[in-house]
Amino acid sequence: MIATASLVVALAAGPSVHARQKVDEPGVIVCVSDKWDEKEIGKDHKVVDYAGRCVKVPDAPGAAKTTEECTGKYEYKPDGSWQANGTCLVTVKEGETVSIAWQEGSGMGQNTYQATGGTGRYKGVTGGGTYKYDQLTTTLFGGRYHSKWELP
Repeated sequence: MIATASLVVALAAGPSVHARQKVDEPGVIVCVSDKWDEKEIGKDHKVVDYAGRCVKVPDAPGAAKTTEECTGKYEYKPDGSWQANGTCLVTVKEGETVSIAWQEGSGMGQNTYQATGGTGRYKGVTGGGTYKYDQLTTTLFGGRYHSKWELP
């Protein structure tokens, strides 16, 4: 149960200086869970403090790979449903960052994330994406993501 987000160095904006750059980026996501602190708060009712790291590798050759540092909270309810939310700091190789907020849940077909801020060329970034992954071991996860960003 890990969440994440991604971005890439965008293509040229075109002739207009004021045009926003659009990035449509599918790729592979691999995550490790560093912290999974479960607490039972009632019969079959748990809450979890989560921390983890991810790497995103875009399908497009030459697109920037990113790393993510994430934290969040999960809630598992007696009826078998669950929900989660948190944040990640996405870092591009050059050191620029994007902050994102993520959501997961048993009722969602795809997990989602949205940009909440950025630094450098990513200041003012908007958009977000979806992701889905499988648990490979007790701490490792792998799957696919699809980001759609707009850069200033």
